[in-house]
Amino acid sequence: MLRHDIAVLGAVAALFLCPAAMPALAADAPTVSQVLTDVDKLLKENPMPAGATSQLIKIAEDPTVSVYLTTTLPGASLAPHVHKSHDETEYVIRGTGRLFVNGEWADMGPGSVHFNPMGKVHGAINNGKEPLVVLIMFTPAMTETDRHFVK
Repeated sequence: MLRHDIAVLGAVAALFLCPAAMPALAADAPTVSQVLTDVDKLLKENPMPAGATSQLIKIAEDPTVSVYLTTTLPGASLAPHVHKSHDETEYVIRGTGRLFVNGEWADMGPGSVHFNPMGKVHGAINNGKEPLVVLIMFTPAMTETDRHFVK
């Protein structure tokens, strides 16, 4: 339970202490200041590319954590996969969907928090009628691709 509480506190803290002034940080640029951010502003400044069904916006990064805002359009999904060297915490801001967790699909919506330890299978689908907007944190920082799809 303590680990869950820490994950929730981390997700909430990230909402308030992430730099909005730098919505698309360079991959190697660490975040060195605290800046209050606004989700709607980030989404407006980073519109979904034409033809895309999902988008990942880097909010902040240092050696210990990468923080992203992701948007997934209705009907889009991310197949079950694992991260071999990263823990992942997700906080649903708006929208609804289904999350593959602990071997089964479960509903998620605004306020849902998911902690996924490295090596555990998870996936997601937006089965709602509006974009699914989720705050995601990887620890340690996601400096290289660590998504391995499973069958």
